[in-house]
Amino acid sequence: MLSDGNQLLESQIKLWRKKIKPNLDEALKLVPDDKLDWAPAENMIPLGQVFLHIAECSDWWYDDVVKGKPGTELAVLGQPCPPKEKIAEHMKDHWERMERFFDESPEILEKIYERQVEEDHFALSGYWIFTHLFEHDIHHRSQINHYLRILGIKPPKL
Repeated sequence: MLSDGNQLLESQIKLWRKKIKPNLDEALKLVPDDKLDWAPAENMIPLGQVFLHIAECSDWWYDDVVKGKPGTELAVLGQPCPPKEKIAEHMKDHWERMERFFDESPEILEKIYERQVEEDHFALSGYWIFTHLFEHDIHHRSQINHYLRILGIKPPKL
């Protein structure tokens, strides 16, 4: 398991499972269907697209970069958001990807993953990818909760 002997990773994975995942799943349930394409201001990502962006991030970083499986772009700005049930499926896929990541051997964290994206070349460790995905989910959870508050909806308890 990824966290073998590492209390910090074990704590982060526990937080992910016990707080971040349930909070995001509950937040999606609270979003009114007619607000999936809503954003607080022009040029901001719509509420439903934020959930899709979370799911596509693990798809790209874990499935594509770490495992070499082509990722899928889900959050396409300017296109209507799919129904909540479809977003929930993508979020379920996200959690399943994260559980596969958590089940990996700790050596995956030490490996360096290289990628060329247009003019940019990057070489990042598996640990960086893990930490980025953790931070990414927390960041967007906060964004979603802020959107809900703007809509007058009390977000799930953290």
